[in-house]
Amino acid sequence: MDILHSAAGYITLLVIARWVGTRRGPVPWRVVGVATGLQLLLTAALLLTGLRTHVFDVVGALTSLLQATSQKAGQSLLFIGVSNPEFTSTYGPIIALEIASVIIFVASLSRVLYHYGILPWIIGLLSRFMQRVFGISAAESVGVAANVFLGMTEAPLLIRPYVAGLTLSELFCVMTAGMATIAGTVMVVYATMLSGAHPDIAGHLFTASVISAPAAIVVAKLMLPETERPVTCGTRIELETEQTLNGLDAAARGASEGMHLFLNILAMLIAFIGLVALVNATLGWLGQQLGIVGPWTLQAAVGWLFRLPCWLMGVTWSEAGIIGELMGVKTILNEFVAYVDLSNRMRSPASGLSNRAFLIAVYAMCGFANFGSVAIMIGGIGSIAPERRGDLARLGMRSILAGTLATMLTGCVVGLFTW
Repeated sequence: MDILHSAAGYITLLVIARWVGTRRGPVPWRVVGVATGLQLLLTAALLLTGLRTHVFDVVGALTSLLQATSQKAGQSLLFIGVSNPEFTSTYGPIIALEIASVIIFVASLSRVLYHYGILPWIIGLLSRFMQRVFGISAAESVGVAANVFLGMTEAPLLIRPYVAGLTLSELFCVMTAGMATIAGTVMVVYATMLSGAHPDIAGHLFTASVISAPAAIVVAKLMLPETERPVTCGTRIELETEQTLNGLDAAARGASEGMHLFLNILAMLIAFIGLVALVNATLGWLGQQLGIVGPWTLQAAVGWLFRLPCWLMGVTWSEAGIIGELMGVKTILNEFVAYVDLSNRMRSPASGLSNRAFLIAVYAMCGFANFGSVAIMIGGIGSIAPERRGDLARLGMRSILAGTLATMLTGCVVGLFTW
């Protein structure tokens, strides 16, 4: 019954994507069929076959290695007073320092891997595969493939010369992919945060980001089908080269970018968590004045808005209310705050979520679709091609919806293979 529930939800979400889009042109059946088949095939291979053990072990070991090596500087020199076993056993770890270490180190490593051509080679292979099976242009296939590994502002840099000439459908596809996936840098952070809730969480987050790429393509093409002839259709393009002198320069540049990313995350957490607490206090006071029994919170309000869409993914009605709150927090604030809430909930004796619902929530929240990301994307892509700022602004809010629908399709798919 759970499988039928998730299957019906998947079809319904595809219909919703078409209904809320422009509905111009014919339905891109090839994209729908390939995306659905690819999601099912990849998910089945990564969750049900012996491949799961190998992939999850490698991803888990790599994540643990990155976590351990990123903490070495703090443990040995910089923050030894607050990172030694005596301090953490008494007061607990300082999470901000751990997050900073992971983000800065992984960002630096990513730049080094890109400088030496390892990441471009992987992205090139994946993009050529997507171009061939989906029939999309070379530029948007590179943009989508890059988003599986890089952030929403870094990925478009690989197609910098082509951004100005992208069709609206191509641009929307790249934007949707940015909203529906997460960068490798923050994936390690989320795996660290949720490690106590599930032993294979790193493998699940990796799987979520990979299978959300075809979901992003199908949602983008259903909402805004291609009606023009893309410039890079049927061709191959060269990826933009990294403007670094050597490995040391790449490592230094990556560390600097990682520091900026950490400060942005830290600032958003401080500001947004405080703002939510202020709104909740205000709503609670209003409820008391009106004599209404029960908590009035922002999370509860958005939870009701997201409850039915979350129920479509294949969870129970009561679980849909909890996941709806988390999805609402993710959309209004960001997925970082939502994962913090999910981690705290799973540590409590009565989480209200089964293991199946927990995994569906993890997959459905694994994306950058939130209001803050629109500003980041407009600023990032707009700096590459200033003439496209108007298009970016017009498509911004729609890309949040598209990215959310894409990750919810991924939630439905994992619901088919989890019981």
